Amino acid sequence: MEWILIIIWLSIINGALGGQYILNWMGNQPRFVGNQPVGVSPGVMTWWRELSKLVWALIAVVIEVLRGKKLKFLWPGVISMVTITICAFTGVIENIGLFYLPRYYSPHLFAPYVNVYLAFLPFFGKVMFNAPIRKEHWIGILLVIAGLSIPYIPRIIGTITDPKAILDGSAITWIIIINCCLCSQQILNNKTVQTAFPGVGPNALVVWREIWKMIFICSALFIIPLIGGMMKVNIPENIPTESFETKILTKIDDNQKSFLLNHYEKSNDEYKLKNNLSPEDQAGIKKIISASEYHRFFSLFEGSIFPKNWWPILFVVLAGLTGYIYSFGFFKLARFSAHIWVPYTNVYLALIPFVMFLFGQNVNSYQIVGAVITTIGLMVGVSDYKRHKVEEIEKKYK
Repeated sequence: MEWILIIIWLSIINGALGGQYILNWMGNQPRFVGNQPVGVSPGVMTWWRELSKLVWALIAVVIEVLRGKKLKFLWPGVISMVTITICAFTGVIENIGLFYLPRYYSPHLFAPYVNVYLAFLPFFGKVMFNAPIRKEHWIGILLVIAGLSIPYIPRIIGTITDPKAILDGSAITWIIIINCCLCSQQILNNKTVQTAFPGVGPNALVVWREIWKMIFICSALFIIPLIGGMMKVNIPENIPTESFETKILTKIDDNQKSFLLNHYEKSNDEYKLKNNLSPEDQAGIKKIISASEYHRFFSLFEGSIFPKNWWPILFVVLAGLTGYIYSFGFFKLARFSAHIWVPYTNVYLALIPFVMFLFGQNVNSYQIVGAVITTIGLMVGVSDYKRHKVEEIEKKYK
């Protein structure tokens, strides 16, 4: 019976996660948002996504209460709440990264890499739940390494030099951050369910998680732009020539180029801001440099939560619905040790290259083979389930 439950929810989670990646990508592509500039920062997208998830979770909880569930079953307890809060904090960071990456890269390029942590879950399972590490885990890890390496073979041998076919340093940094966040969440999800009071269901846990995520993202959207303003990140006095010409001038129109070049003068290997600028000129410079997303960290949190272009928000709200579905599923399955079932939540990775090919993306055979082998590797680690009964983690409160 346990495996029937797991298989059903794994199918649902795979569909929701795969849809999430595609919706996040579509919301960051001008051709899907009215052929207009996206105009919505990853931080603002995260705000709308978490609001959407919170609304869907609240609707589910209200339905449960109307059907007779007691209010006391909405409080998970202090220990469980601490783990939920940590999950919410890392979840906000992860979501910002997963809105940043599809702005510059197709999902079939980065999605397999944000799940590398899964290869190490057996070791965390050993430490936290005394789960055995078996030969299948080692085979799975080798397959994962091979699968992640295959897409880069053309780059290594020099047959493909398209910069859009590889991940740059910024993408790799975000992939490392997302891996750390996702890994901590899988482990803490187990702990959240394990330490929750009896009778507290997945919907209540999702609601609390989304409340904390809204608190964190609201704080970030308020505080970080203030810090950026004090540091004058959008009106820098000196900009390296290469950065000025590739990260700013290539992203703005001719009128904006003329405006900036009237206020910055080239000196040796950098552009310097001219002195005695009027407040109007300074405001104009801030607006242009902010729109170019020159300072990629602070640009993550800029912009109004009520944007001019609402099409991206539509995709984000839909992503919030799929996000609620898989969050519910994750809490539903978190009573089982994470390394047993979590690798199977990523079967969609093998399908994403084919889906992105239908969207007209440049997908090569190396990327398809790499995604398939990576997915197989993640699954091989738990392929000997017939010799090991799936058992629930012992709960703290019975």
